[in-house]
Amino acid sequence: LPKGSTPENLPSTPEVPPVTLSTTFKFSEVLFRKIFILQLVGLVLTYNFTDCDFKKIKESYRNIIYQELNNYTKGTKAIDFDHFVYCEDQPDCLSKIQSLTFEGRPGCAAPAREAFAVRTHAALAAACPGYRGPQINNTQTMRKIRKRQIKRKECLEQVTYLKELWQRLSRIS
Repeated sequence: LPKGSTPENLPSTPEVPPVTLSTTFKFSEVLFRKIFILQLVGLVLTYNFTDCDFKKIKESYRNIIYQELNNYTKGTKAIDFDHFVYCEDQPDCLSKIQSLTFEGRPGCAAPAREAFAVRTHAALAAACPGYRGPQINNTQTMRKIRKRQIKRKECLEQVTYLKELWQRLSRIS
C-alpha cells in the first residue's frame, strides 16, 4: 500500500469476469438473434404488390416511365451484361422493379432521384393501395434531374435490367 493509505480509501477496481467459451457463445447468440430479427422486420416491411391495378401501372409505363428510362440511357453505348433478369408474375416483377429502382447496388447508389424513379414511385403509389415506398425529396430530385451526370457502367447495367423487367411486366397478362 502507498504510504498513508488504507485499504478503505483506495479506489476499488471492478472485477472483470474472465472471457470463457460460454460468454463468447452467449454474445454470439444474442448478436445472431438481433440480426435475425432485423432480417425478419425487413421481410415484413416489404410491400406485397398483389392488390395493385396492373392495367394502370402498365399504362404509366407505356406513357411515361418508358420514355424516362430511354432518356436515362440515351447517348450511351450498348453494353453487354452477364445475366438475364427474370420475374415470374406481375407482383414479382414489381417487387424486383422496386428493389432495383430504390435500393443501391455496389458501384451504383440507388437511382431513386432520377426521373424514371420518381415516375415509378408515383405510378406505384397511384395503383397500389397503401403503397408508400421510399421517401423522395422532390425539390432536390428535380434539381438533380436537370444536372447531366456521367453515368457509371454499373448504373447503366441496373437501368438495363429495369427496362427488361418493365418489358416483361408489360407482356404478362
